[in-house]
Amino acid sequence: MTSGDATKIFFTALAALALVAARAAARALTTREAKKRVVIIGGGFAGMQAALDLRKTCEVTLIDKKRYFEYVPGTPAALAGAAPLSPASRGDSAKKREKTLTVPYSKALGKSVAFECAAGRDVRVMSAYVDVGGDRFEYDELILATGSHYPGVLKAECDGEAGEDRDARMREIAEAREDVTKGKSVVVIGGGVVGVEVAGELAARNAKMKSGARVILVHSGPRLLDTLPKFVSEYVSKTLVRFGVEVYVGQTYDRVGDSFVGRMNENVIEGDRVMMCVGAKPATEFLDRESVNFSEDDDDSPLNFPLDMIGRVRVDEATRQVIGYDNVYAVGDCACKLPDQMLASYAHWEAEYVSKRIMCDGDARALGKLGRYRLPPRLMAISLGPFAGVVVWGDRILCRGWCAAVFKALIQFWFIRFLPAPYSIMKRFPRMRVKPPASVILRKPLAN
Repeated sequence: MTSGDATKIFFTALAALALVAARAAARALTTREAKKRVVIIGGGFAGMQAALDLRKTCEVTLIDKKRYFEYVPGTPAALAGAAPLSPASRGDSAKKREKTLTVPYSKALGKSVAFECAAGRDVRVMSAYVDVGGDRFEYDELILATGSHYPGVLKAECDGEAGEDRDARMREIAEAREDVTKGKSVVVIGGGVVGVEVAGELAARNAKMKSGARVILVHSGPRLLDTLPKFVSEYVSKTLVRFGVEVYVGQTYDRVGDSFVGRMNENVIEGDRVMMCVGAKPATEFLDRESVNFSEDDDDSPLNFPLDMIGRVRVDEATRQVIGYDNVYAVGDCACKLPDQMLASYAHWEAEYVSKRIMCDGDARALGKLGRYRLPPRLMAISLGPFAGVVVWGDRILCRGWCAAVFKALIQFWFIRFLPAPYSIMKRFPRMRVKPPASVILRKPLAN
């Protein structure tokens, strides 16, 4: 073989390799172009779960007004300087625990999901794109996962400094903790899960620090945790009273100066600190067409979302699709559903189901195999201080006391790391006869 032949073979082989590489690059480009564009608004439990599930198969963009994920169920303990299985403390230990409740989106999502911070900018949802302060993010599928607004310090206010800056949020919690623990009498308004946990954590702190401060829990309903079975409410009430919490239920109180006066019996409750644990509202105000500014000259207009009376997005319970739209979904607390489904666990499972549905890519066989959304059993872990609590499965108490505190700690460890809690498995577990609250049971009309 001459040197000329060798040179010819070399260049032929090189050309062949270049052709193979070009075709591979073209295939990769085609694959990227073929990926569905999914925009997720909201980075709470539901939004994060959807982003993590879809990031390998879709081109995902997550939009949120914060730059970090916050484990909101851990806030009551943080306000007392505590954590599950960790007693209340001061200073650096408390600050360290607070920091474990937040994870920057850049760290949690990596480079596989595009993140857009919408702090200080208007968000408008159009038929083919989401407008964030003039920047457009086109989508094939849209997931609304904006969650709820909470009163006070229980959750970061998205438009404030604490919403955008993680360190500012830590300072906000620390300042609130310092303020509330200085009080000689703390009035906690609201006997739902959040109010019960705040009261339990503060009472445990007072006992450890021997502060002598009073914790007073006020609830307008007939009993605490009135969406749960009565025996659960009774156990929680007795436990809180044993821990030194003063519990008042059965009437609404009006605030008069530093006091609260009962409307029925004019009972007076005095407190120098107040924790509001009622008044959560769906974070959907940007979806209300009447409150959104847009020009008639725009080439598009905001979608007309069906909202219920309190602002939650109406969805098809079988598919989690927003009523009237095939490619728009609502998951988590912003969606219209029964009160006992307003839990982080349900937000997680709804997002996982929607992700699976999007990955079916319209294939009838795959969608048939996936089936309609089936409600997994209600699983709640309610803390009553660092070393006490109750875990409810459906209508039954699964465990309580120290065992429940261990369970709560495990849940926090699990969800803050975004570990799996598979919907496909959980939906098969027994529901333990969960019944809707009496106020939402639908009855057939009487015959004429």
